[in-house]
Formats: sequence, structure tokens, C-alpha cells
Amino acid sequence: MKKENIHNAKEIKVNENYFTGNVIIREILGQTNSAEQEMYHVTFQSGALTTLHFHESDQILIATKGKGVVGFVNGTGVTKFEINDDDIIFFENEGDTICIPANKLHFHGAIKRGENFSHIAIRKIYKVNGTDGTVRRAENKWEYDLISEETGNKDPQEIKKIAADIARKLQNAISKKLRLLRAEESMTPRADKNINADV
Repeated sequence: MKKENIHNAKEIKVNENYFTGNVIIREILGQTNSAEQEMYHVTFQSGALTTLHFHESDQILIATKGKGVVGFVNGTGVTKFEINDDDIIFFENEGDTICIPANKLHFHGAIKRGENFSHIAIRKIYKVNGTDGTVRRAENKWEYDLISEETGNKDPQEIKKIAADIARKLQNAISKKLRLLRAEESMTPRADKNINADV
């Protein structure tokens, strides 16, 4: 047994195809120190986000610093999807927690440029097959690989063009949700305004 700290645990290499912007990932738990769980502390710098992806096991995210976002997408894949306003959730406070269901296509990270966001990510390493009880490593499927599978295209430049379009769509959905929230807040009367109106 060994104690780890989220701020100085071992930093691991980041695959640039899996994130937009700069990200620091620190491995707290993994195969070397846990038989069942993996746990990371992830810092998204200046508006960085994950690309679309899913995990074959539930993922728990716990906000540790800053303001962040998680979004779920609906559709038949990474190239054909929609994002509903209700499918974007903001991490507003330290300790805010979300459980992302297994196999649900999603993204997460910092809300906007110029702001950092950090969270802890926890996930089971292995998956049990429901039919025969065999155990295997639970996979992660990332946008870059999913684009290649869906389009049959292996050209990195073409995949990156499609990924850039997806990133714009995600940013637009985040911006739209932020505008809606601001509009709702501006229409909600504050308690002190109501008190003054009654005087």
C-alpha cells in the first residue's frame, strides 16, 4: 500500500488526438497499485476539453478546482450526433460529482479559454462479460479512432479535419448553454429587488 497525492502523482503522457488544448494527467491509481480501479487527476488548461469518447465501465468525475463541463451526445456515432441543452452539465463547485454511464459518448473539460479546470476521474479497469463471466480490460474508445472506423478513412489529416468540425460543434453547444443560463439568471428576480419593489 502506498499513499499518493493528486498534485504530485506521476504525470503520464497525453495523446494529443484525445484532447483539444493542453492537459496534465497524473495517475493516482492504476495497474501497478490497484487490482480493480484506475484514478487520475486531470487538469484542463485554458479551456481544454477531451474529444468525444466512451468507456466500457462507468466513469466518476469529481471537480477539484475551477469550473468545468461534461456533455453527453445523442446519435449514431461521432460524425452524426446531436447535443441537447439538457445534456450539458456544468461543474460549478469543488466537489461536484457526475457518474458517466458505461458506453455513453461524452466529453468533459474546462468551460472556456483562459480558465483551468481540474477533476478526479475514477473508473473500473476490468469488465465482466455478462454471458460467460469472462473478465477483460474495459476499453476506452476515442473520437480519433471512432472517426476512422465510421468513415473508413485512415488519413490523419482528414481525420483531424473532421475532429476540428466536431470540436467547433461542442464549443458552440457549450456557448449556447452558457447564454441560456445567463438569460435565465437575468430574468430571475433577486430577493432584494422584490423587497425594494414592495416598499
